[in-house]
Amino acid sequence: MRKPKMKAHLLTCTLALSGLALGGLASAASVAIYPYSGAHLLAGQRFDLRVEVSGITAGQEAAVTLDGKPVDGLVKTNSAADTVEYTLRGTSLTAGTHTVSVSGAGTGTATMTADAPTPGGTAKKVILFIGDGMSWNVVRAAELIAKGYNPANGMSNGKLEMETGLSSIASITTSSYDSFLIDSANTASSIATGQKILVNALNVYPDNTKDTLDNPRVETITEILRRTRGAGVGLVSTAFGTDATPAAFAAHTRARGDYAAIADQYFGGVAKPDVLMFGGSNDFIPQTSPGSRRKDATNWIDQSQKLGFTFVSTRDELMKANTNKLFGLFNLSNFNSYLDRVQYKDPKVLGDFKDQPYLWDMTQKAIETLDKNPNGYFLMVEAGMIDKFEHPLDWQRGVWDALELDKTVALAKQYQATHPDVLVLVTADHGHSISTFAGYDNTKGPGDRNAVLTYQDAKFTTYLDKLDVNGIPMVNATRTLAVGFAGVPDYCETFVARSVFKDPTVSDGGTSYAPNPDICSEPGAYFRTGNLPRNANQGVHSADPMPLFAFGPGAQNFMGVMDQTEIFFAMVKAMGLDATK
Repeated sequence: MRKPKMKAHLLTCTLALSGLALGGLASAASVAIYPYSGAHLLAGQRFDLRVEVSGITAGQEAAVTLDGKPVDGLVKTNSAADTVEYTLRGTSLTAGTHTVSVSGAGTGTATMTADAPTPGGTAKKVILFIGDGMSWNVVRAAELIAKGYNPANGMSNGKLEMETGLSSIASITTSSYDSFLIDSANTASSIATGQKILVNALNVYPDNTKDTLDNPRVETITEILRRTRGAGVGLVSTAFGTDATPAAFAAHTRARGDYAAIADQYFGGVAKPDVLMFGGSNDFIPQTSPGSRRKDATNWIDQSQKLGFTFVSTRDELMKANTNKLFGLFNLSNFNSYLDRVQYKDPKVLGDFKDQPYLWDMTQKAIETLDKNPNGYFLMVEAGMIDKFEHPLDWQRGVWDALELDKTVALAKQYQATHPDVLVLVTADHGHSISTFAGYDNTKGPGDRNAVLTYQDAKFTTYLDKLDVNGIPMVNATRTLAVGFAGVPDYCETFVARSVFKDPTVSDGGTSYAPNPDICSEPGAYFRTGNLPRNANQGVHSADPMPLFAFGPGAQNFMGVMDQTEIFFAMVKAMGLDATK
C-alpha cells in the first residue's frame, strides 16, 4: 500500500446508493463509496478510499467529508463525461465509528467500523493451512479412509491429525461482496483482509474503470506484519504459483487471472515474501521459454537470485537448501496429485517432474527458513489440488491430497509443541458439493450399481489393508467409499479410481459440454444427467460451511460459527497486532 496521505477516524456508516437520496427520494446521480457501508476494518489497516458519482452533468462536482470534515488529498478523475471520482490512496483509520458523506452532484453516506488494537496476544508466528475446497465432508471422507472403523465392534480407529489435540474448533461460513457463492480469490482475500471481496478479485474493492490493477486496495495481514514488525512471510502451495489462494496473501487485482502481474507483485509488492514454493513456473519465466504464459522477457528465476533468493526446482535441491530466502518451482503448472506422484507413478503423467517434494517437505523447509527471522512470521500453506480434482469430480485424487495435508499438519503440530509462540490453523477457503453416500465393492468391477452398498450392507472399508511408503492407504482397496457431488454437468460414472486422470466432459463444438466419451466407453460406465447449466464443464463450489481447527496461543478466538472475515480479526488478536504502528 502507498504511504497514507491522511489519518481518518472511521467508525460506522450508512450508505444511500443507486439514485436514492438520504430521504429516499429519487436523485439524478448515484453514489458509490468504498470501503462499502458496514465494512469492518482494523484501526491502522491501510486502504484506498474511493467515491464514485455517476449520472451527473458534465462539470458537476461533489464534496466528500469524513465525520463532517473535508477529506484532504483526494484525487479527482472523470472516467466518463457523466461521472466524477475521488480517490485517496493508502489512508488508515483510528478506532471507532465514522461516517463518509457525499454531497453536491450526488448524495450518499457510508458507515464503517475500525477495531482498536487488542494487546496481549502471544502468538509470534502463524502457520495457516488452507485445504482448497476442503469442506467438512472432505475431512470426513479423509478420516474414513485414513482411520476407518474396527470391524469387530464398529468403534473408530481414531481421528485425523487436524482433528486431534485441538485447542479450539469452529465452523466457517462465507460469502462474496456480490454473491452468496464464492471463489478461491475472494474467500482467501476475506481471510487475508477481513473484507467482503468481489468474486475473482484479490484484496480490492470495486471501481468503475476497466483497468484491473487500479482498483482501491486494502491491506492484508501479511503486509501489516511486514510493515509493523518486519515479520517474515511465506507462501507454499501445490497449485501453480500465481493461483488465487497464494496470491491473496501478497497481491492486489480485480482479476485473479492477472497472472504475470501477480508474479511481479510477489517480488515488487509490499508483502515481499521470503519463501515462495509452488507448482507452476509458467508465470515466472520469459515468453521465449516453452510453456510460459508471460508476454514479456521477465525471468523471475534469474531475477529472484539477484534479490538474494536461493532457487530450487526438485525435492533433492529443496532438502539441501539452507538460506534466508527460498524460491521453489517444481512443475510447469500445478503439482501432480499425491496419487500420481506416489501410488500410480506413471512416467508419462509425471513427465520431466519426477522429483516433486511432498507438501510436508515444503512446509518443513519454509519453517526452517522463516525461523531465522527474530520478528516472527506468517506462513500460508495450501493443499491446492483438493479443489483442482473436486472440480472434475475426481474425488479420489482430491481426498488423497487432503491426506497429504493431514500428514503435513502433523509436522506443524510437532513443531508447535516445542515452540509455544506458534499458532497453527487448519481451514478451507470454500467447499464443494461432495458427499460420501455408500460403500462400493470393487470386486464387482466399475460402474455396477448393485455394487453400491448402503446401510448395513456397506460394512467397513478395507483401505487399511495396504499402505503406501508414507503410511497412507492405497487407493485401490477391495471395499471403498462411494462418493458423489450434488452439482454436476452431464457425465459418466464408474465409482472407481482411474490411474490416468480424465476430464469428465468435452466440448460439443459449441458453447455446451458433453460427457467425455473416453470415460463413457470404459467398462461399466453409465450416463448421469447433470443439473448445472449446459455450459458447465465441471463441478462447482458450494455454499457449505468449512472446518477450522486451531492449535496454540490465541486458539480460543476461533470458536463456534464464524464468518470467514472473522478469521482475520481473530488472527490479529492472537498476535496482538497493532496496525497503527
